Amino acid sequence: MGPHAEKALLLAADGIATGSIVRIYAPADAIVNDCTFGQFVEGGDNIDYHSTTTNIAIPAGTYLEGPFTQIHINNVATVVYYNGGSLLLP
Repeated sequence: MGPHAEKALLLAADGIATGSIVRIYAPADAIVNDCTFGQFVEGGDNIDYHSTTTNIAIPAGTYLEGPFTQIHINNVATVVYYNGGSLLLP
């Protein structure tokens, strides 16, 4: 698993996840089109550094390093590495 990540989850294409996201692995070219960089606080208010809806490309076979509190991947399934109890998949 990624550095400092406790768990991994396969996030479907057009998937949204919130939680303590450490990094994202793209097995194929992926596009993050909405994300919030920051520290997830279990049971409290997250510490959000920056939110963007600008497309971020993740080339096939590479990682996008966080930390993130929220991400939306719009075109392919990706592997999300995270800490804590679970990710929220709305």
